[in-house]
Amino acid sequence: MRHDVPVSKAEVRARIRAARRARSDQARQDAAVDLAQHVSALLPREPGTVSAYLSLPTEPGTGPLIAAARAAGHTIVVPRIADGRLDWVPLTADAALATGPMGISEPVGDTMPEGALAGVNVVLLPGLAVDRAGIRLGQGGGYYDSALASVPPHADGGPLRVVVLFDDEVVDQVPSEPHDCRVDVALTPSGIVALG
Repeated sequence: MRHDVPVSKAEVRARIRAARRARSDQARQDAAVDLAQHVSALLPREPGTVSAYLSLPTEPGTGPLIAAARAAGHTIVVPRIADGRLDWVPLTADAALATGPMGISEPVGDTMPEGALAGVNVVLLPGLAVDRAGIRLGQGGGYYDSALASVPPHADGGPLRVVVLFDDEVVDQVPSEPHDCRVDVALTPSGIVALG
């Protein structure tokens, strides 16, 4: 993938989506295992709350890292789309899942109170790319940008914001707009990349 400034968000999204589709199932499985091995360095030492997400087939797999966080005693919450926004729902080991409006598995159950995301320790976010300044390029729906707009940054006591990506999706620069969510670090199969 080129590391120069892409012409548009649509261009870079198209390139990354094509590269993700071209990955083998084995490469995806290996990446998911590697992510799980590195995630513990980002989690609180004492049991806390981690916001994760249930990955799509072409995304870096989150199943093993969720299992690792749960095994370390952390409470896991994941998003569910409701009325054009994200609500967070606790994800237990035996949670019933349903397919949401974007084709993503979502837990069935009660949502956390509004504003509860500000109180979690770590937010693991999906993305397509991130640049060295910490600007995250998402899928284009704006759900996470909206959800995190009122959450304090990590430097001001908010949760650590971590985008989960394949190694080649950490780039020099991505096209951005003022509302785009900034993240603190990238979690990749090769390890943790500090941003900003």
